[in-house]
Order: sequence, then structure tokens, then C-alpha cells
Amino acid sequence: MDKLDTVNNIGLIRNALEHAMFELGSKKRSSFRIAKESRDILYRSLIEALKGSANLAVTGARKGIRSHKYQYYQQPWKEIHQTPIEGCEHAWRFSEPKPCEQPAMPKVDPNKRRRDDYLIGFYDALGMAQTECFMLHFTHSKVVGCADKEMRILEWLHENIRNEYEHFVPKTYAAPIYDLLVASELSLRLSIQLLFESGNVIHDGTQYELRVMFEQFLKAVKQEIEKLTAPQGTS
Repeated sequence: MDKLDTVNNIGLIRNALEHAMFELGSKKRSSFRIAKESRDILYRSLIEALKGSANLAVTGARKGIRSHKYQYYQQPWKEIHQTPIEGCEHAWRFSEPKPCEQPAMPKVDPNKRRRDDYLIGFYDALGMAQTECFMLHFTHSKVVGCADKEMRILEWLHENIRNEYEHFVPKTYAAPIYDLLVASELSLRLSIQLLFESGNVIHDGTQYELRVMFEQFLKAVKQEIEKLTAPQGTS
């Protein structure tokens, strides 16, 4: 009676990965489900790489145009701000950092409690992971790059697949299997960079097993993409 079931972010990533792997091997698989789980894996991987030791970077409500001033070690102060991406309606990234004046210390209202139960959204996390401001936690940390074309794919995955799947209104809805698998492959590839190559994630000793799972699933998804693009009559 006193046994407890526990949950953590890495555990949720592993769970979603297992569900997606099972779905890919199913005789009547749903590519929608694979894509949705892959998007969720990416989102949680973004949070894991950004969160630091106290979740300060990944919690709290965000409003308006995003803009940040920061100082990396003893370098001059820099400023970044939200910029649009060609072909995207919702996804965005931060601008290249530019020198700026040191900001004045913000006034803190001691009676106003900071919201620490509100996780930042997918687009915030995706934009933040591409900047040194939020990713360079350690001297060996690395940012994650994402080209404009890839950002458009991820916006489609989030808006047209994940949101449709999570908030499905009964209707007939379809998407190309090829596009679903390509978006899944991109999400998995970025997740591997975030979890195992960014230098920001401290694992508990099970990282080798988890990476093997990622690599096996990524290979399987790529093989399915190759089957769809192979000339007819070949295997």
C-alpha cells in the first residue's frame, strides 16, 4: 500500500519513445501517433536541455515580443530579440546577439510570487535552444541549430499534427505518411543533439541504453522513409 510510482522528465521521454517504437512495429500502425510522440519527445528534450538546476528558464508565463539582455561570463552585455521566420506563422527564433548597455536592475515586488508551475511553450523552447543565452550552461555546452526549412516542418508538426491529435474534433483528417515520418525523423535527430550532445543534460547512468533506443528508432524511421521514396518495384 505504501509503494509509490514516480515520474520525471527523462522517464516521460523514454515512455514516449517506447510508445512510438511500438507503434512503428505495429501491423496497423498510425504514422500520426508516431509523429505526435516524436514531437512530444522533442519538446521534453528541449525542456531538459534548457532547465538548468532550478527550472528558472523553463517556467513562468511569457507575454509579448521576447527580448533578453545577458552577459556570458565576463564578455560585454548582449541583446537578442524575437524575429520571424520566412514561411512560418507561429514559429520564430531569436536574432543574432548584438552588444548593448548593461540593463538596470529590475524592481522586484516582494509580494508578487513568481509562477513556477507554468511550463514555457513549444515555440519558446525551440527558439531558446538555438541561443547561447539559454543553452551555454557550462563551458562545454552547445546550442542546437535548426534551419528555416526545419522550423517550417516543426511548425507543421506542432500545429497540424500534435494539436489536431490532442484536441481532435470528430472529422475525416489526413496527412501524407512521408511528411509525418520526415517530421518524426527531424524531431528525433534534434532530441539526440539536445539530450546527448548539448552538454547540458546530466544523466543517471542509463544514458547509453536510452541513446541506443533513440538510434535504433531513428534508423527504423529512416528505413521507412527510404521505402516510401524507393522506385516502384524495388525493396
